[in-house]
Amino acid sequence: MTNAVVELKHGRKAFGKNEVLKDISLTVNAGDVLAVIGPSGGGKSTLLRCMTLLETLDAGDLSYGDLIVCADDAEGRAVYGDKATIAQAKTRYGLVFQNFNLFPHYTVLQNVTDALICVQKMPKDEALARGRDLLAKMGLADKEAMVPCDLSGGQQQRVAIARALAMNPDVLFFDEPTSALDPELTREVLKVIRDLAAEHMTMVIVTHEMGFARDVADQILFMDGGVIVEQGAASEVINNPQHDRTRAFLANYDRD
Repeated sequence: MTNAVVELKHGRKAFGKNEVLKDISLTVNAGDVLAVIGPSGGGKSTLLRCMTLLETLDAGDLSYGDLIVCADDAEGRAVYGDKATIAQAKTRYGLVFQNFNLFPHYTVLQNVTDALICVQKMPKDEALARGRDLLAKMGLADKEAMVPCDLSGGQQQRVAIARALAMNPDVLFFDEPTSALDPELTREVLKVIRDLAAEHMTMVIVTHEMGFARDVADQILFMDGGVIVEQGAASEVINNPQHDRTRAFLANYDRD
């Protein structure tokens, strides 16, 4: 019996002649934090976009727990499940973007509760209670009536995390959640993610914050050129990389 929350086997994706993902396989188990690192253009964001169904794989098998999202046919092409399967898959993960992607004309509370009310058909009073609980957890209890433009970038990103958590997903994906933030705001968002890790929230985080990746992730996956160059325990990959390419990449980063 596997406790895999999400699993990708032999994933491939090309844009025209540019093969961005070349035979990528990974498994994320319940409670794991996986950090994905690597140079720009290495395939990290495309991997996340394929796993969260924003892009379709050309080949490979993708599953969320017992739910098979896509699988290769006899010709080795990824065939996706029907609408109901895709809709069910989308309830199993949350996604936090680097640019927040909040609704600018909604209040903070509306941003967090909209999908609960409109998609999950949760009773409004129940949705509002859940939204307020999550905002309090994010340190934003006094911001619920504001609109996103009245908040700092760090606060907006915490609203985005609350929104993703509201759907009670099995796994949270983060696509460089601090890349649009200054160092001070970066620290406040990373603290929220550290707290979620301490609560054993299953997460996949694309990040350039090497010290954070080493301290918070269980596993680190280093991608370059559309392949997984190295994968292992976080402290081992950061402090004692085995591959020349990993060493060269990490030499450019402060690991404190």
